[in-house]
Amino acid sequence: MMNLNWLSLQLLALTLWAVVAQATLQDKLTVRAFSNPHFADVLNDNQLERLASTAHKESSWLDIKKGELLSPVLVPRQIGSPGYRATQDLIVTTLGQLGYAISWDNFTTPTPMGDVKMSNIIATKNPSAAKRLVLAAHYESKIVPGGDFIGATDSAVPVAMILDIAKGLAGLIDKQTDSDISLQMVFFDGEEAFEQWTSTDSIYGARHLAEFWEHNPDPATVAALSGATEHRPELERVELMVLMDLIGAPDNMFAALQIPTADIFTQLSKLEKRLQSAEYIDRLYMNTAMPPGAAGVEDDHLPFIERNIPVLHLISVPFPKVWHKLSDNAEALDATVIADMSLIMRSF
Repeated sequence: MMNLNWLSLQLLALTLWAVVAQATLQDKLTVRAFSNPHFADVLNDNQLERLASTAHKESSWLDIKKGELLSPVLVPRQIGSPGYRATQDLIVTTLGQLGYAISWDNFTTPTPMGDVKMSNIIATKNPSAAKRLVLAAHYESKIVPGGDFIGATDSAVPVAMILDIAKGLAGLIDKQTDSDISLQMVFFDGEEAFEQWTSTDSIYGARHLAEFWEHNPDPATVAALSGATEHRPELERVELMVLMDLIGAPDNMFAALQIPTADIFTQLSKLEKRLQSAEYIDRLYMNTAMPPGAAGVEDDHLPFIERNIPVLHLISVPFPKVWHKLSDNAEALDATVIADMSLIMRSF
């Protein structure tokens, strides 16, 4: 019995050491702090009720079969395909009509299939603002042998959710003309590997944009500040990036994957508990039982956290059962989950 207790204590000590070491490492990677880390209670009950009521009225935008923001992207979106081009058009048209400045990050990159042209799309509401809150997702779908892969959770729903946030909150966002922080939407190209996921065959768009923004401002920022003689690199303006992926499946659960943004994840969890308590959402999605940083997922956030950008990574853990299967289509989606996550993110 004594030996067992001693062994248990040793294992506990090793576990704690590993957690502390990981925390120290991630703390070194991210030195900035989100300026509003206690947002769970910013909205009073009446404001939350109005937000929920509006989201319910506008839920048809994310209807799986006929939604104007979701249905058009529930198609194969392999790079260069008609669905890929149509998704680009939907993003640019929707956000352009809402007054966002659109930038294209076009580039050609070597891949296992030869040189491929790719395009990141950046939409910034107020490019002259000093800071950015970035919402991001990748918009292309993977090449899967045996058929046309749609990637409904990966990442048609996240793309549609970002457009839903922009459209649903347009009136409120437009009133924030004096704010020093702007909402910025980033739609990454080339997240998926062409063959097998490696550091060079994956996240092509994220790697390209992170490197460009490390040294340069976004073109929309330059245009908005045309009288300035010097421009800061765009990354210096980013306060927080929220990266969404693998959303919309019935089994969705999310965890605090990045230690530096664990407090923000905790606030998001508190916010969704308020929403569930008021019966605005069906269930809880944030898994606070999993220790922050206990799981790591390689995704578009990596080049940004390597450059000290705080990232809240909202990707389902574990992955949906349909991950990278041809069955990741409209039939794999859960309308309640989509509506719940839409309201959670609008409230965020």
